[in-house]
Amino acid sequence: MLEAAAATQASGDITLRFLELCQFRRLGKVQLDIDEKTTILVGANNSGKTSILAALRHFLADGSAFGAFDISLSQWPKLRALGKTWETLTEDPSTVVGSEEQWKEQLETILSAMPTLDLWFDAEAGMYHYVAPFLSKFSWKGGAVGVRLRLEPATNVDELKQLAWTYHTARLPVKEMGADSLAWPIDLLDFWLREPAKLGQVRTYKLDADNNPLEGLKAYDTQTLPADASPIERKHLTKLIRVDFVAAQRGLGSEEADSRSVSVPHRVGMFSNQLIKFARQHLNVASTGHGHRADLIKAVAEAQRDLDKKIHEAIADSVEEVKELGYPGLHDPQEIRFRTRIQTADLLDHGTAVQYSMQKESLEELLPEYSIGLGYQNLQSLSYQLVSFKAARLKPEKGSPAPVHLVMIEEPEAHLHVQVQRIFPDKAHKLISPTQKDASALKSQLLISTHSSHLAHAENFDRLRYVRRIAKSAANPMPTTEVVNLGQVFGDDKKTRQFAERYFRVQHTDLLFANAAIFVEGVAERMLVPLFIERDFKTLNSRYVSFLDIGGSHAHRLKPLVEKLRIPTVIITDIDPSEEKEGKPKKNGEPTKKLVAVANIGQAGLHCGNPTLRGWHPKLQKLDDFKNPTEAQLVWDETADCLVRFAWQLPVAEADGRWPSTFEDSLVLTNMPWFKGLMDEKVDEDGVEIETPTGALRSVAKRVDEAGSVSDLLGALHTLMHNSFNKGDFAASIFERVSTEEPVLCPKYIADALGWLQAQLEPSQEPMV
Repeated sequence: MLEAAAATQASGDITLRFLELCQFRRLGKVQLDIDEKTTILVGANNSGKTSILAALRHFLADGSAFGAFDISLSQWPKLRALGKTWETLTEDPSTVVGSEEQWKEQLETILSAMPTLDLWFDAEAGMYHYVAPFLSKFSWKGGAVGVRLRLEPATNVDELKQLAWTYHTARLPVKEMGADSLAWPIDLLDFWLREPAKLGQVRTYKLDADNNPLEGLKAYDTQTLPADASPIERKHLTKLIRVDFVAAQRGLGSEEADSRSVSVPHRVGMFSNQLIKFARQHLNVASTGHGHRADLIKAVAEAQRDLDKKIHEAIADSVEEVKELGYPGLHDPQEIRFRTRIQTADLLDHGTAVQYSMQKESLEELLPEYSIGLGYQNLQSLSYQLVSFKAARLKPEKGSPAPVHLVMIEEPEAHLHVQVQRIFPDKAHKLISPTQKDASALKSQLLISTHSSHLAHAENFDRLRYVRRIAKSAANPMPTTEVVNLGQVFGDDKKTRQFAERYFRVQHTDLLFANAAIFVEGVAERMLVPLFIERDFKTLNSRYVSFLDIGGSHAHRLKPLVEKLRIPTVIITDIDPSEEKEGKPKKNGEPTKKLVAVANIGQAGLHCGNPTLRGWHPKLQKLDDFKNPTEAQLVWDETADCLVRFAWQLPVAEADGRWPSTFEDSLVLTNMPWFKGLMDEKVDEDGVEIETPTGALRSVAKRVDEAGSVSDLLGALHTLMHNSFNKGDFAASIFERVSTEEPVLCPKYIADALGWLQAQLEPSQEPMV
């Protein structure tokens, strides 16, 4: 009923469509497209996902105050310089009459250093009464509405003078102690660390809608507020948007101590905690009676009466014994009565208030909440919290429900099973969305940060936002972060985008969360390259590297995505020697050419048949051009801050400079003595004969043992590999041998690429924010 009443007050739609966050922690300037329903933030650890959610909480949610370290590191020098200026004051500037220009400049300096958040809404004309305070022109027929929130330690010169003198007074006793003194305050930032309240408060302003990002981001410029901009009362923003937050779920699964103090709150995340919070907000009896259930009031009253009677009867004997001490006297109250006071929510405030039945409709096999699996607990807790958010939104203490409801969820995948992760975004959005048909004007939007590939790939790229860290450079003296809308990566190439989405959904690759990527050609490389890294590249093995088994025929399709992710990438692929032959003629009779794979035994005129090497990099066609590659031919760097190292088979020095054409060929040529030795008769330490290998490994070892020359071996391997050879069995056998520390060398063309990648991931000395 309340949903319907709220909906009738609004005609039209309004949604939050764009965020711009500036100078918060290491987020220099972050622009984030917001989906109408669900937006999912993905990215490697320490990329800035949590900082984005934290900033939104500070700006939009109640009770989340700013701290000194929330100010961007890039702004610290100017703020410290401002503090140095204030140290030189000789008297309270509020009592001095003089020029105000320097104070106006200082006010502009301090405000320009503060974090800001711009919100851009897309509103229809029927929502005028919600957005009217933020409109920048009198004539408005719907469209973009911009709101800026800014942290302000001072809003005018008089407040700035008070702050300056307060800092001066705090700094005066310690400023002569020297730079190495740790006495508070060391500087203005240190002053705010202990006095965060002196950072002031967030104030709200309207932005010029003629310059907005909704009509085209390329033409949009971040706006600068005029010095005389007037703040708008915060209540107007509160009426427009409600923000709720679910932190990452932790601390589940342990039994609650019965002896705990009643003042200690329940653990965060427990379903009972959500239930109690909801009950206290919506079920307890209050004088207003607002939002309370008449049936609960009656039940509580009857229970309270019966309980009073039972307590009186139970302790009557002990009360009689007290009378022997002369109490009550003639003028004392003559009888003790007991009046309990029952609050509905308090009935649930204990460790076993929520129980689970092991059999339907059974009251005998009941288990307390803490004994249920973590996944079930977390799912219950999350679900109920989201439902509670919706209930609180639809029943505000004052006024009507906010037309925009933004719910932020941090890493919901904790303890959730894979199957649940895949469906979570869609189900969560339904839980926060009003269900009444006439409540359609109330929009609900989710903003989720995650490290789960299962959760991320359940959605199409339109809803994924890749949070990428940008290292410091000459142009950027401080590391920062940018957000990439993955829905726009492939442009109008629907076929390539469809391929990428399907690949990610099927493979559940962790590419969107990695610090680096390695594309491999097939199953053998996918199994063995990680093992070679573990054995030979210890530093690289400690980094977050994503492996994609995608092959040279398709790796180039992910080029647009690699350009946007800009993480160091190695593409290990096959050279695919081919001969050009006559193909099937076209319908008009025009002859065609096609490339046919052949063994590379030194014949002239061969081509490279690999589409990735031919079309992406190094874009060479003739096989001989790949034989002695330069550094420029190995590394693609056409996009700024994006390096891709290509690796293909090269001549093997251990095999008289012969040139293999597959990973398996190269592995064999690099380790010919080892393969040949597999066919030798051997005995172990106890004199027991060691069996020669079987399966695919035996087939290869036998051909190495029987080959008269390297050329003969290459031909035999080509014939073997292109028939019924089981590459998976071969790779598994090599994996087993390498795992038992047999001396199988990594092919040099791969080892060189891995060495390059390891060097790219060496930690830099850039400051952390």
